[in-house]
Amino acid sequence: MNRGSLLAASDDLEAHFKDAMAALAGGVCVVTTTGPDGVPYGFAATSVTSVSLDPPMMLVCQAKSSRSYELFAGAGPVAVNMLAAGQRPVAERFAAPVDDKFTDAGFEYADGLAPVLPGALASVQCRRVRTIDAGDHSVLLLHVRAVRTAPGEPLIYHGRRYERLELTHRG
Repeated sequence: MNRGSLLAASDDLEAHFKDAMAALAGGVCVVTTTGPDGVPYGFAATSVTSVSLDPPMMLVCQAKSSRSYELFAGAGPVAVNMLAAGQRPVAERFAAPVDDKFTDAGFEYADGLAPVLPGALASVQCRRVRTIDAGDHSVLLLHVRAVRTAPGEPLIYHGRRYERLELTHRG
């Protein structure tokens, strides 16, 4: 094994770290909430994972540079919508710094809950428990309140591009 290629000089560390993380495939989610003004907000995320089954908890990482950062850092209800392979346009819209991400996106709204996306593989309604500072990001620690699932294939982000996961079924 050539150990010389394992470590990068400190001035290259950020770029090498980005490359390393691009090698990690992740499911694409759209995370939503409703602001105090009643306006929905959301962002695309791949840094999402379960934390605990008892009680059911998950986490989402959000860049502090995100336009909606302050809203999510203090949000109550939050929904994590796990996108299906055919929902790439939704992912692209929520990854971009545009003002109105929700127009014509087909989200469902209910009082006291965050917006959910029909056709998503799963929509997980949560309550924010805590926001944890983590460098240029924050970790939103969420308590799961309700879950809706649907069959289908996930939208994956890998190598800085969206991909379909080819599932092989064994009989």
